Amino acid sequence: MADKGKMENIPPQALEAERDVLGAMIMYPNLTERGLELLEAEMFYSRANAIIFNRIMELVNENSPVDEITVINTLKKYGELDKIGGADYIANLLSSVINPAHFEEHCSLIEEQALLRKIIDLSVSVIERAHRGPGDVKIFVDGVEAEFYKISEKRLRGDFVPFRSVAQDVHEDILKLQKRNRFITGISTGYNKLDRLLTGLHPSDYIVLAGRTSTGKTAFALSLARNIALNPDENERSGVAIFSLEMSKEQVALRILSSVTGVSAQRMRQGFLEKKELSQIAFKLEQIQNAPIYIDDTPNLTVMEMRAKARRLLRRVPVGVIIVDYLQLVLPSKRTDNRQEEVASISRSLKALARELDVTVIALAQLSRKVEESGDKRPRLSHLRESGAIEQDADVVLLLYRPEVHRIDKIKIPGKDEPVPSEGLASLMIAKQRNGPTGEVIFSFNKESISFEEYGYVEEENVPVAADVEGVDDYESYGGV
Repeated sequence: MADKGKMENIPPQALEAERDVLGAMIMYPNLTERGLELLEAEMFYSRANAIIFNRIMELVNENSPVDEITVINTLKKYGELDKIGGADYIANLLSSVINPAHFEEHCSLIEEQALLRKIIDLSVSVIERAHRGPGDVKIFVDGVEAEFYKISEKRLRGDFVPFRSVAQDVHEDILKLQKRNRFITGISTGYNKLDRLLTGLHPSDYIVLAGRTSTGKTAFALSLARNIALNPDENERSGVAIFSLEMSKEQVALRILSSVTGVSAQRMRQGFLEKKELSQIAFKLEQIQNAPIYIDDTPNLTVMEMRAKARRLLRRVPVGVIIVDYLQLVLPSKRTDNRQEEVASISRSLKALARELDVTVIALAQLSRKVEESGDKRPRLSHLRESGAIEQDADVVLLLYRPEVHRIDKIKIPGKDEPVPSEGLASLMIAKQRNGPTGEVIFSFNKESISFEEYGYVEEENVPVAADVEGVDDYESYGGV
């Protein structure tokens, strides 16, 4: 009876399926990649099997062949061969493969048993916390529901789909947009002319906002966060997550508060405010303290850590935009001697993050000093620092240019014949847009509140103005006039 009780306490597992799958992944190259798509190491109950799965994944990532010899050699290299039972265990895996036609069924069985183990672990944890006294019961129950929902979520597994099904979805989207009768199809940036060019911020887009040091990249990003989270139309608001790798959460909050109130950020820091300013701050704080802006100021994050944090946040609250300040401060998941390779890897991972979470990711980036060598100091795509991969990965590249920072006295404004004084002005150039035109929008920069507003904007008919756009021919092809 005791033996039966012990058997019943063994966690759900499918060891035979695990061995069969690993054997098939080693024997059949066409099943190797499929196994990596369907499974993760943590799904294996056997630690030995999880180790082998990881080494197969490493061989594939390095474009090395996967077979009995390469797997054994890789395990030896990491001192893991004895841990998994030696070369004989690998030989037994290969002999355990009966019918590769059942490969995907066995993968599903492994995943299901792993899911059951997670449910058991979470249930035990919930029972323990309930016995200890969870505090506010409603909050506790809500948290438990969220945790179980997290487990119930299935990973999206991509596969080929026929064009007709995609075309039908696109057609339905077009009809919905036609009924809305608006030129913004994504999340509004709060800047009319920028929205006309970008048609808003779109899910899964990876946007790079680049500029030289002290040109106001962070200020512009926080101005966007303010506009998005505090849109006057509550139905159009969206949550914004900010990974601030350079500034503390208090500094970020102070800047946003200064931007919203118009009160000097410097005077806030100094503590010399007039009664009127204190009243203004208190009044605005009442309005904005519940704004859906979420700040993480943990330094030295990797994209993998960002992904984990963002996933947790999105399970709790809706977020449409993630801001990373800034790209060159993100740590690579794997260190190399080549900085360009590291930055390229970070950039690719941020693009993957946008697609996986179906949000807009805006990454701030430094431009190289080569900007200073050009006559007008205007940034170009070629000035993106340390990696051409950033330009390649990005769906949109925005270049921020403040001529007065470079001691350029005049700036040319689209639609005006003569240059105007550059003090307090900034140009945001859309240097690349995968699904739309390039162009330029002029902004006013408020040094007191460290924020950006559109320059000389006057409410007008909702149609783009050709004079605002570089390359009018391209713009017309996207419906401009």
